[in-house]
Amino acid sequence: MGSRIDGPSPSAARSNQPAAAFPALAVLRFHGFSVSDRRSAVLLASAKEHYERTGDPREALVGALAHSGRVIFAAAAVMVAVFFTFALSGPLPPKEMGVVLGVAVLLDAALVRLVLLPVLLRLTGRAAWHTPAWLDRVLPRISFSHG
Repeated sequence: MGSRIDGPSPSAARSNQPAAAFPALAVLRFHGFSVSDRRSAVLLASAKEHYERTGDPREALVGALAHSGRVIFAAAAVMVAVFFTFALSGPLPPKEMGVVLGVAVLLDAALVRLVLLPVLLRLTGRAAWHTPAWLDRVLPRISFSHG
């Protein structure tokens, strides 16, 4: 370390691991939230497609989970595996980051995307798919149904 007047030495500034790891952690966090939103979009698009086909919110939910639930969980499993490989690295910060992000992705996919979101759709029923008249006039007509 340098003296009180000079401040810290340049070598002390270079060895500051948390400050050096911050950009990587921010990128991984942003990427994690981005992929999480994509998993929600896959589930909701599938539910909307089934709702347009059947008109029944319960059937739409069951069809969406049957159609896209495995894909969502498989995508989360791949991310968990990648994050858990950080736990095999040498330094402690990547190990901690890998375990924490892996557990977060697993909880997000298993609880939020495959339990809480379907429960909320089931509780709201047809209201989940209702569009107010003024918004319906403004939005373009987009159909998720293939048939």
